[in-house]
Amino acid sequence: MTDVEKCPFSGPATLEERIKHWTIYQPWLQDDPVSHFKEMRDHAPIVWSEELGGYWILTRYTDVEWAARNPDIFSSAQISIPHGQLFPDKQIPIQLDGDEHRKWRQALSDLFKPGVVNKLTPQIRQATADAVEAVLPNGRCEFISEVATELPAATFVITFGIGHEYVHQLLAHKDWLRRVGIPNARTDGDLYEANKPLWNFFSEAIDRRREEGTDGRSDVLSGLLNTRFEGRALTQDEMVNTAFVAMLAALDTTTAALGLMFHYLARHPEVQDIVAARPEQSQVIVEELLRHEPVVTTARVVAQDVERHGVTMRKGDRVLMAWGMTGLDPEVFERPDEVDFDRPVIRHLAFAVGPHRCLGMYIARRVMTVALEEWHKRIPRYRLTEGSDPVRHYSPARGLSRLDLTFG
Repeated sequence: MTDVEKCPFSGPATLEERIKHWTIYQPWLQDDPVSHFKEMRDHAPIVWSEELGGYWILTRYTDVEWAARNPDIFSSAQISIPHGQLFPDKQIPIQLDGDEHRKWRQALSDLFKPGVVNKLTPQIRQATADAVEAVLPNGRCEFISEVATELPAATFVITFGIGHEYVHQLLAHKDWLRRVGIPNARTDGDLYEANKPLWNFFSEAIDRRREEGTDGRSDVLSGLLNTRFEGRALTQDEMVNTAFVAMLAALDTTTAALGLMFHYLARHPEVQDIVAARPEQSQVIVEELLRHEPVVTTARVVAQDVERHGVTMRKGDRVLMAWGMTGLDPEVFERPDEVDFDRPVIRHLAFAVGPHRCLGMYIARRVMTVALEEWHKRIPRYRLTEGSDPVRHYSPARGLSRLDLTFG
């Protein structure tokens, strides 16, 4: 019996064993993966885990950035470990490489640019105000389910022009897929079947938008209907694929980031005072907390043999990309474990870097900034509810599954 089997929540006794058994799903990593990742980073820039068939882990900022800027060596064909093929075709655009990825990126980039986000911000702000007003009379809330989950979903239906009346249907489909569909899938065929409810949801939304017309609309579905790829209109499957992928990329990660931010804020009333008195500082606070609170982990697959730090990674090897953890690298950030809102430059990789940098980063930043502004306008002081401990999780989007807050 291994150390992991003996002590499922305390983890292996030695660093070598912890590296050997590292996976974002390990029970002993769910509460505090950060401290364990730091010791792994200090040990070596590239390490090998034997879990899930074996894969490399890049532990430092410069190496993650190097891999991200060399997509000819590190392919995005497999973006998670373990990797499951969600659709019969690759996910657009995050699973694509080379010219195919570049062309799709060019076709889609205008749909998510800052100007579009600016036009949609009044609706995002109203949805945020509504979410905060809904919990205000209670004097307390479970922040993750009542606010942090609702806001990204409300923003998504606004951005895509789906209609707010479909928010809970979207969340129900997404939650079932995450909780039941994907965990119980044993083959790619099982994954295709599990995805059908959401696939049909997006296909029906596109049909409605097509029927209603796109004139004068700034939403993404209207944009997809008017977008041209290599001189032709997008197919229904391509549009559904794009919307589905955007939803997977946006909802859980933004929920995770909001939960971690408000967990920090609830323990630092002096920062609450700053946001309440100077809401224009919210964007700076968001950026520093994105650096300080790691969220996203994805993967790449090696497309050609390459050597780095004396380690040879072979074609076909998988590589874990811990984007969020790079924000705590002492070789890049002075006093990385401290939160400092006066940092002159915050070059975090929370939204990745290189050709696959997150298309939705402008929307995500706006959601988080508006959340801080609208919350503190109505609830300037709050704290962790006494006797209730936050429940943490790691996984591809490190965050909290429960965060109880008391107002005042």
